[in-house]
Amino acid sequence: MTDSLTTKAVAKLLRVSEATVKRWADSGLLQPDKTVGGHRRFSLNAVAHLRRELGIGPGADKPPGRTAQKSASIDLPATVQFAGTLLSADEKKAGAVLVHAYFSGAALTTLFDETITKAMHHIGELWFKGSITVADEHLATRVVFSALQTLRAAMMPVHPTGRKAICCGIEGDLHELPVQLARFVLESEGWEVQSLGPNTPLFALSDMVARQRPQLVCISGRSIADLDRATAEYGQLRKITGKFGVSVVIGGEGFRDPVFRERFPSEFYADNFTGFAKFIRGLINKRSSG
Repeated sequence: MTDSLTTKAVAKLLRVSEATVKRWADSGLLQPDKTVGGHRRFSLNAVAHLRRELGIGPGADKPPGRTAQKSASIDLPATVQFAGTLLSADEKKAGAVLVHAYFSGAALTTLFDETITKAMHHIGELWFKGSITVADEHLATRVVFSALQTLRAAMMPVHPTGRKAICCGIEGDLHELPVQLARFVLESEGWEVQSLGPNTPLFALSDMVARQRPQLVCISGRSIADLDRATAEYGQLRKITGKFGVSVVIGGEGFRDPVFRERFPSEFYADNFTGFAKFIRGLINKRSSG
């Protein structure tokens, strides 16, 4: 996968004719590069800019995002292949892979569930087996963040809903990726998001919720360092969210156990990003109709 596209490739991605792409290039709307042989090539950034400016391409007429679109017919990047791209530290290629899939019609949440999450799980398994080092895993994670920024720049702007959310990872959990993926899903649905990152004490989160009055709080946790203290602080958080009518979503492997979920009651437990997107859309619809 490359970030240098032919006229034909651009036409296919944006679902227009090659003549239209050539006309855009001739008029200066779409800036091309030239190969040694004089052929036009277009960068993904240039195509993404044109797409946003003109509001064209797949999903452009489906606000607020395209997280709900089914992607069963889309050829998603293979898990092992994408994991290899991440481990090779090829940021440009990783970003191009995600943007190509997105432009081709893949839902954002499908990319998160089926491509990024599975690739990172595969990398985690390689580390567990001793095939790679923890440094390799950390590098792959940084490449994912870079690729996500490329994807974010290619996404169509959405109409703000006026809803606010706060996302964070629970104290003791240093995994930042789930928090950022949740943030991107929310932004693609028109939410204003404050991301506190990983390792956030719940008492500090409670204070921010009381001050900011968001409509939604999202907490991710792969592991919980001090379960009893976290349970007590979460109880205080729920008193505040209940007082101000704030919904809480919890996700991550640390909350998959039903016993843990009893200690941390919430409006929704997100097992994947597709389900998460469905919940927040329902939340907006419910409050709008109310």
